[in-house]
Amino acid sequence: MGLFASTKSDKPKFKKLKEEGCVATVSVEIPPQEVEGETQNALVRLQGRARIPGFRQGKAPLDVVKQHFMGHAREEALDALIRKHVPAALEELKLRVVETPAVEDVAWKDGEPLGLKVRVEVAPTPTAKDYLKIAVTRKPQAADAKALDKRLEDLRESHARLEAAKDETVGDAHFAVIDYAASSGGKPMAGAKGSGELVDMSAEQTVEGLTAGLKGMKRGESKTLKVKLGGKDADLSVTLTEIKVKVLPALDAEFAKDLGFETLDELKAKLKEVLDRETKSESESDSIRQIEEALVKANPFPLPPSMVERQLEGMMERMKRQLGGAGLSDKVLADLRGKMQPRAEDEVRLAFVLNAIAEKEKLDATEAEVAAELEAGLKDAETEDKKKELRELFERRKDQIKHMIRERKTMALLRDKAVYKDA
Repeated sequence: MGLFASTKSDKPKFKKLKEEGCVATVSVEIPPQEVEGETQNALVRLQGRARIPGFRQGKAPLDVVKQHFMGHAREEALDALIRKHVPAALEELKLRVVETPAVEDVAWKDGEPLGLKVRVEVAPTPTAKDYLKIAVTRKPQAADAKALDKRLEDLRESHARLEAAKDETVGDAHFAVIDYAASSGGKPMAGAKGSGELVDMSAEQTVEGLTAGLKGMKRGESKTLKVKLGGKDADLSVTLTEIKVKVLPALDAEFAKDLGFETLDELKAKLKEVLDRETKSESESDSIRQIEEALVKANPFPLPPSMVERQLEGMMERMKRQLGGAGLSDKVLADLRGKMQPRAEDEVRLAFVLNAIAEKEKLDATEAEVAAELEAGLKDAETEDKKKELRELFERRKDQIKHMIRERKTMALLRDKAVYKDA
């Protein structure tokens, strides 16, 4: 053994200190000789680019560079050692990392090993329990007569027209046509004057007291109503110019022809076909929802906080877009986050469970299935440039597409093995 040989280990040491839920703390110990060597390398690199008064760039003595830039050298050395040994530690400890590790503590004294404490989020490893023979209450897969009647009535409503009523006074079933002008305290209110305004007497109104005041008025009659506009008392001078009634088209062959069908029966048959398709789709979606809820309930396990947060952020962004984004207070956003947090957790948990089932059942996406997915997309591509663009996109996202197909096959298995009871 040489005179200066070290009795200390020249290999780094990795150890998992603790694991709580999906958060692990790992210690990394790097031998002092490697730390010193990396620091020296950093000093040499700094020497080549250092600008120190009295010396040409890159020509300053190393001890002078050390005096001026030792702090920078240690920072560079530390960064290099972290990038080298933290990934090695995670691989050796077989940790399935889901987020960039964070170094939380550094212990570095000259001549001693460099010690790091690293916080890392790891993927859970669920065993996927109770996923076969899930009980599902299946909704009807075909539309009933009531649904068909309602859709026919909706069609009639959408083709309704207004005609002058025979009645001389306004009732609840009428549409009143009025000219109006509003005032408050004897002064006209800005923007509160108009003519030919149509008022549906059977619907709620934004002007409190309007329909109650109009009820019983005769065609051509003028009257001042006591109402509330924007929560304030106001006088509304109205003249009833016309009374109208809504007329629905008769449900007959003529109505069917107006919609492009030869007969009423042909119209009903088409509507039934559409309704059956919608009802079946809704039934299948509800069955999937029940299966997903059962999987989440049967498989409780800790989740990586960062994955839940990313899922929640995505959901919040979609919700803000749906709500228009602007004008949402911090309190409203905080309330939304609180309500959506459990759903975000369920979606992350479900993804892990489906993956575990796929592994257990040895389900995977074949190259033929990926190719079929691409071919289906190419059918909608109108030009060769679009087809080329789609092929390139598929190649870049091949892993994501395989995952999507795998998840689809997993859900198909669960649906096939579920135990159904008709609602």
